[in-house]
Amino acid sequence: MPNRTPHRPSRALAVALALPLVLALAACGSSSSSSTSSASAASSSSDSSTSGSNTAAASTAPATKTKVRISLDYSANVDYLGIYAAINNGYFAAQGIDPVIIPYANTPAEPLIQSGKTDLGITYPPDVIINRAQGLKYKAVAALVAGNTTDLAVLASSKYTRPAQLNGLLYGGFGVSSDPPIVSAILHGDGVAKPVFKQVVLDTDVIDALSKNRVQYTAVFGGIDDVTAALQGVKLRTFPYKNYLGAGGNYPNAVFAASDSEIANNGPTLAHALKALAEGYEFAAHNPAAAEQILIKDNPTALAHSQQIVTATGNATAPTFLDKAGVWGPLNDEDFSGLEAILSKGGVVKGALPAVSDLYTNSLLPTG
Repeated sequence: MPNRTPHRPSRALAVALALPLVLALAACGSSSSSSTSSASAASSSSDSSTSGSNTAAASTAPATKTKVRISLDYSANVDYLGIYAAINNGYFAAQGIDPVIIPYANTPAEPLIQSGKTDLGITYPPDVIINRAQGLKYKAVAALVAGNTTDLAVLASSKYTRPAQLNGLLYGGFGVSSDPPIVSAILHGDGVAKPVFKQVVLDTDVIDALSKNRVQYTAVFGGIDDVTAALQGVKLRTFPYKNYLGAGGNYPNAVFAASDSEIANNGPTLAHALKALAEGYEFAAHNPAAAEQILIKDNPTALAHSQQIVTATGNATAPTFLDKAGVWGPLNDEDFSGLEAILSKGGVVKGALPAVSDLYTNSLLPTG
């Protein structure tokens, strides 16, 4: 995946690493570590499609609240619009939840979940499959976005007009184990009988590497990397993953995950937290401008000078939070079964594949 650390792919990294190139953003974590912030003035300007209000939430909030730790997967960016909207608009409070936001500190969700240091973590579906196969007892509990917006990308000025033409050329990545089988499957899906995948592990962001011709192609997140590249004056030609991977290609870019033990022992609490998150992401989808201002207000160190990039990427990303029915969070078998087959064929998952039912659950979502 694009713009990420070697151990953990994330949509979030695309914004966080690209911002310094555009706006001299300091790549740092959230300035707030809990839900102590009050509602922002921006949220009061939202239209009639909002999911609730601070006043209503405050009047129904239980007297005693349960802490739920939510670990972020990088510094403040538009993937978190729903989280901060849920805090500011009182959705967590109304559910009796005190959210404790754990800023990213170069540790992916999996070690935090395994060690019991977080209740909910943001991660990447291929990681869930790989780590579950290696014995980590956890699963996805909600899709942060409703589908796969990842694309292979080349410079618009290049001669490459389809993925098959990239066979054997140099891909810019970060050494993520799921990249070779997924990209090879895309090449195969575009007609390459025996895909040849060559990769260089980058020490810079992918747009920079691509624009300097260090690599011929890379992967980007639609609505984030392509928008950021355009603001930098770099035009891309993109090839959506889901167009070449069949039924399994529309897995969400990011998911919230929790350990099996947390789900078993604190399921009702997690369900209340996910109800608040669902309301927050639905608010953001319908009111991106208000959600963007909340995000900036709550993360002034990281985003105070980033209005342009937050607006551009937020407006592009907000519609991807909800599925075709206008609902946030649901996952399905195809999100994981097709991906399992790709990873298994590529040799990333050794031995028996985890049962699809062990990889995700919708039981904690408001829609069940």
